[in-house]
Amino acid sequence: MSRATKDDAAPRARRKQAERTALSDRKLTEAAIRLLVERGVQGTTLQAVGELAGYSRGLATHRFGSKGGLFANVLEVASRDWLKRMQKAVGTRTGVEALCAATDAVEKFMRERPDELTVMYLLWFLGIDRSAEYQSNIAKVHKAQRRDVAAWIRAGQQAGTVAADVEPMRVAEQYAASMAGIIYQWLADPGIPVGLMFAELKANLRHRLELPADKAARLAEARSRKGSAVRVKRAANGNGRHAGAGR
Repeated sequence: MSRATKDDAAPRARRKQAERTALSDRKLTEAAIRLLVERGVQGTTLQAVGELAGYSRGLATHRFGSKGGLFANVLEVASRDWLKRMQKAVGTRTGVEALCAATDAVEKFMRERPDELTVMYLLWFLGIDRSAEYQSNIAKVHKAQRRDVAAWIRAGQQAGTVAADVEPMRVAEQYAASMAGIIYQWLADPGIPVGLMFAELKANLRHRLELPADKAARLAEARSRKGSAVRVKRAANGNGRHAGAGR
């Protein structure tokens, strides 16, 4: 084998190893999610996860070290999927439109990834038990959620679509609490009319936060006139300077 061939073989081997590791991580995570849903926290062991994933009993222990490490990985994977979907749904929207898009994304996530959502809430609330082996930082998660919602509200106020007298953080707190409550009730009783509950939440948000269409239009027109006046003034000042320079 030539030196060039040997040099090419090493990167390929590393790529194959990385692909095998990624595949085993995915299978172990999927197995852990299934076991958590079916058996709960106590019934989910590293040995059972490894066997269900189709690997040796010790691979999960070797990969994650402990149940705490396994649960941290599961929560990270599920939360990453949740965040990616949320960001895609909201996009560049602000104000009430962002909140409604986020609400729709959550409802879709509930339909398409019910096991992931179940496990996320299971592990989040496990952190309330100070004696539990795994401690999720649910306070940090909720703080980040409230921060994002408050930012959407402030952006809506700046755009003139959300009432100026609304306190963004108070809205964020109420919205986060409403969403968590609806999801928790659905997890406890999947038969509740969750679609109607989300629809009512969105209607209430629009009623509370949105400016009336005519008021919003007048505000946008006033801002446009103000911007035009500023541009005219700047142009006049510029012409004055040029005239002075010519004298």
